[in-house]
Amino acid sequence: MILDTSIEIATCRYCGSEIPIPQAVQKCKIDGIADFDAVMLSAQEAMDFEKDFDKARERFRKALNLRPHDYRALWGTYLCEIEAIKWAKNYHGFVQVPGDISQKVREAAEKYGERALGYAPENVKRYYFETMSENSAIITDPTEKPAKKKGCYVATAVYGSYDCPEVWVLRRYRDFRLEKSIGGRLFIKVYYAVSPTIVRLFGNNRLFNKFWRKRLDKKVEKLKTKGYDDTPYEDLM
Repeated sequence: MILDTSIEIATCRYCGSEIPIPQAVQKCKIDGIADFDAVMLSAQEAMDFEKDFDKARERFRKALNLRPHDYRALWGTYLCEIEAIKWAKNYHGFVQVPGDISQKVREAAEKYGERALGYAPENVKRYYFETMSENSAIITDPTEKPAKKKGCYVATAVYGSYDCPEVWVLRRYRDFRLEKSIGGRLFIKVYYAVSPTIVRLFGNNRLFNKFWRKRLDKKVEKLKTKGYDDTPYEDLM
């Protein structure tokens, strides 16, 4: 963001936090020392004002060298990666292989976006999550053949549809959390191996649905408090 010295406080669009302008300006002028705050402000200026995303990415990465787990630096790097992908798509740049754009969006989300989401405070997580979902929907090439959906078999049987608010929450949890860890991917693999048979045998059983509905309702409500949205969602994979 650009510092407006005529005001006392500005709100950062990268993290939603308030920045005291006099203190920020002072930090940028301490003997020319490139401390973390100065590097971050320089990166944000390159991105917001100069629209030089290569320069901004370089500076956000410099900030990451100073603080590898800072969610603002991770998020800024993610935004720069996404802008590079947008440029490549719009100008038919280096991304030419079918499916490559979607892959690069997923890589950017996993390497920077998801890490930023993990370290961010609770009041920022929802914004990050929604932004990544929007970027995935906007950037993905409409000419690409959609990947085969992974059915949330038990949830779909319980709620009666693959596209309903509760299942959208669970699908987001699958794509943005479980897919990001070895244990989560193992769970998904086992789930998709056994759940079709379970649903085929018991999916129309009233007691089965009542049993799982109660548990899934609790899980969905808990996930919603953590920022997993219940709006329409397209699978990442």
